Amino acid sequence: MSLEMFTTSDVATAICSSCDKNEKLKLQALLLVKNGLSPAKVAEDFSVNRSTVHRWMKRAEEEGLSSLKCRPGRGVKSFLTEEQLSVLKKALSEPIPTDDGFSRGWQTKDAIQFVREKFGISYSKSRMRQIIKNLGFSRITCRPQSKRRNQALTNEFIAEIKKKRLLNPDYLFVTQDESSFYLDSNRSKCWAIKGSKPIKFISGSKTKINIGGFYTENRDFYWYDLGIKKNTDSFLKSLIKLKKDIGRKIFLLLDRATWHKSKKAREFFQNNKYWLQILLFPPATPDRNPTEYCWKTTREELTSIKSFKNIKVLKEELDEFWEKHVFTHKMSHYLKW
Repeated sequence: MSLEMFTTSDVATAICSSCDKNEKLKLQALLLVKNGLSPAKVAEDFSVNRSTVHRWMKRAEEEGLSSLKCRPGRGVKSFLTEEQLSVLKKALSEPIPTDDGFSRGWQTKDAIQFVREKFGISYSKSRMRQIIKNLGFSRITCRPQSKRRNQALTNEFIAEIKKKRLLNPDYLFVTQDESSFYLDSNRSKCWAIKGSKPIKFISGSKTKINIGGFYTENRDFYWYDLGIKKNTDSFLKSLIKLKKDIGRKIFLLLDRATWHKSKKAREFFQNNKYWLQILLFPPATPDRNPTEYCWKTTREELTSIKSFKNIKVLKEELDEFWEKHVFTHKMSHYLKW
């Protein structure tokens, strides 16, 4: 087997025209043999057995260079039939009901148990993961949702928002939320050399700063220091500052924190209803509040990646970040108007 029937130009042309990386590798091996390198040396350079190179040469001489393409149907055959795979795919497409009336996502062991009980076939975890991938599924992190959430109430809230926008064209729609930021970083993972042990330096301090944030339908973000505690007084002070900064009538969407529903807060809302209207989010619906995304972005880009010397430094860096950062997420995406 000397590949005399092919010229080096034939092999080089085949390499250039191939789109299959495995076919290219085989053709490159043959080109080296054609140029005088021994099959043993080629096998060593390509980290394959000598017999493998000889098999490639024999196939090329008997069937042509195009025969070096990967042949379909090779590898371990599935014990599951096409019909059984279709049944498995349908089952995986629906969540698993739980005893408390809710549901959960599928795990590999659930799929193994399903196939064993339904078809009498046992698979290892690695093989089952491959089957599930071949069916078009991916491992995706589940988004948490409180069991207290009532979807009917959420739908009613969305419909109410749409009505309020039509009835109050002079009002600026604003969402509000509070958040706490700590001196120490809470992120543990970073890029490092495999096997190394990177260190995260912390002070151990639980000192924090409380911030009240307001996000408008015009994509403007306003923030105010709430002091040591999040309560009715600090909330109302931040709301008064917001009114001065905006200078417009405000339609404010709030979560159900106790200080938003206190007697003092309700009296303030009643006394200022000529410029302020209030609507509370349904229980357990933080995903409907676009201000939450402002906190998420701030943590990802600033507070979760490093620690701070003291509260003054933390406050200064937060101020600098929010002054420079431009939030672009749309309120309509969250409130569906």
